Amino acid sequence: MKTGKRQDRITVMMATGDASLADHYGGILEKGYHVVVCTALDESREQLTRLHPALLILDPSLADKDPNSAIADILSSNPGLRIIVIEGETDSDTDQRTLFKTGVHGFCKRDIADILLCKAVHLVLEGEYWIQRKLITQVISELAKDAGTIVSRPDGPEDSLINTLTPRELQVARMVHMGGNNKMIARELDISERTVKAHLSAIFRKLDIENRLHLALYFSTKT
Repeated sequence: MKTGKRQDRITVMMATGDASLADHYGGILEKGYHVVVCTALDESREQLTRLHPALLILDPSLADKDPNSAIADILSSNPGLRIIVIEGETDSDTDQRTLFKTGVHGFCKRDIADILLCKAVHLVLEGEYWIQRKLITQVISELAKDAGTIVSRPDGPEDSLINTLTPRELQVARMVHMGGNNKMIARELDISERTVKAHLSAIFRKLDIENRLHLALYFSTKT
């Protein structure tokens, strides 16, 4: 395991057996984060328990058989952890949808540009997702289909929850449903990003949901 100087920075863990990739990513991110690199999955699990990083950048090749099961196990043991998966050469949209539904927050190519890697990490730590928009649409559709009649009842208790939202909260929720990020919403509504985050926290609490994906799914069944 390699670690950089902490200096009270947010901890980002990277799990990969590719030393050159670890050096490259680590060199970029250590300018703004406390970066910890692990070279084996078991070591990663131990360090996750010990260090409680905010973000894990995971090379799925470390999971010998089933990356999906490995990620599900990691998230079960580390609630609140955010995960970015490094894309493999043979990954398909189906593979990414499966991992996304399991709880992954983003995907990045091995040769991602430095500036985009920094942006991906920043956005995921802010509660956003770093994923192709078409995959989000597909996942929402699949989750809605999986949920079946439970989420599609026209006059169920979910509808009364929507009525608890203020007009501004409803605006924000619908813009998230349309794929807007915090910066876009703030600009469109002429408010600060901090205010957008406050509205989202209130929306999540009132609708009893956990994140933006669930919010988008919720509204996809109401429109």
